[in-house]
Amino acid sequence: MNREAFEAEARKHGFILDRLDKSGVYVQLITEQAWSIWQAATDAALERAAVACESLGMTTSGIYERNHECASAIRALKDET
Repeated sequence: MNREAFEAEARKHGFILDRLDKSGVYVQLITEQAWSIWQAATDAALERAAVACESLGMTTSGIYERNHECASAIRALKDET
């Protein structure tokens, strides 16, 4: 849930990235909401990827093959939307 990645993408869309203080809260409510959504979406995507890898690990043998299949499964998640 990398804040730097969020801010790079948010900047492209014109979000104001000023923060109130060291707590990291964004001045603009819409930016704070986008950050919360980014975190939730990233967490959900990573969990789905982990589940996909676990499923592959039960049906394949060999570390290289398993890693390759897992990477393919993770990339396929991006195309499901």
